Amino acid sequence: MPPSSSKAMPLGFAAPDFELSEPLTGKVWKLADFEGHPALLVTFICNHGPFVVHLKKDIVKLANDYMPRGIAIAAISSNFVLTHPQDGPYFMAEDARMFEYTFPYLYEETQEVARAYGAVCTPELYMFKKNGNQP
Repeated sequence: MPPSSSKAMPLGFAAPDFELSEPLTGKVWKLADFEGHPALLVTFICNHGPFVVHLKKDIVKLANDYMPRGIAIAAISSNFVLTHPQDGPYFMAEDARMFEYTFPYLYEETQEVARAYGAVCTPELYMFKKNGNQP
């Protein structure tokens, strides 16, 4: 795998809008669904990536610690399923069930949302304040 660098977003970067489905429930989520929370953590993860595999339990712990305090979390998988079939919707739902994700794990087929956020590898994490901007 060729090395890739994450693109650092400037302070004040506004969260790009999205409308993505959650394979586990079939619900379609939009950025606006997270309004009203003091902050939103958008994470780009996948099922197979070695760094994500290593961190899955910690991501769940983070969610369990901070979601009761009002922090919203949305995880997005943007991997191309033809090259990474284990990251497809069926397996995402299985992963969400197995690791007991308490946050939506959203499927993004086109990689447009990932590009809008500047995400190039997993895991990538972006924190946004209530106004939708990065602190």
